[in-house]
Amino acid sequence: MKIYRLLVITVLIAFEASTHSLAAEKSADNTLKMKNYGMSAAVAMVPFYGGASGAATPISETNYPDTFDTGIGTRLEIFYDRTPAWRYCLGGVYNKWKGKFFQGGEFPEGVQFGDFRMTGIYIGVKYRFHQGSPWRPYLMGNFGLVSLSAINVTADDTEIPYWKKTYRDYLDMGVGIEYGLTDNVAVFLDYRLELAGKPDSINFPIAEATGSSSFPITFGINFNF
Repeated sequence: MKIYRLLVITVLIAFEASTHSLAAEKSADNTLKMKNYGMSAAVAMVPFYGGASGAATPISETNYPDTFDTGIGTRLEIFYDRTPAWRYCLGGVYNKWKGKFFQGGEFPEGVQFGDFRMTGIYIGVKYRFHQGSPWRPYLMGNFGLVSLSAINVTADDTEIPYWKKTYRDYLDMGVGIEYGLTDNVAVFLDYRLELAGKPDSINFPIAEATGSSSFPITFGINFNF
């Protein structure tokens, strides 16, 4: 599923849920009681930290940070606040890393890596501290399924198939802080560890990789309906 279609579907679900919840909570004096549903949108810088993006040789290794630049990510979530502390969410994530020119490992003459993308959905939980304060530190974790894109590498103007499209498990966890601008709007900043499974190699053993790890720095905004 394209990330744009995922985001549209998520927005529609969030809007429908909020409409029904608000209508159901209309009180006798014809005012609306706000439910604990909402949505959030965020952007992130996503630098790879570890994992092998290719085979190692006695001369050098081939790692994700060597073959891909710092990525850019987006995510969209709908959430339910079970209590002032506990929040449950359903979300979508999209990350893109631009490929680098890499010389080493199985490519002593050098090769240009293609761009790499990760698209997925997840469920997660967040625990927020200091509920009575506008500043609320939190812990969070998500688990889901991601699609890792196929990529090619280019050497001497020749494209070489490298990885094929792969579906893998996904996990992220982190710490952050949010600041309430109003009763219904808050901004947040967090630092996460993001893990994804290994892409499938087309060109074995040259392209044989491991799973990846990255440390996204994420900034976003929450809206409660």
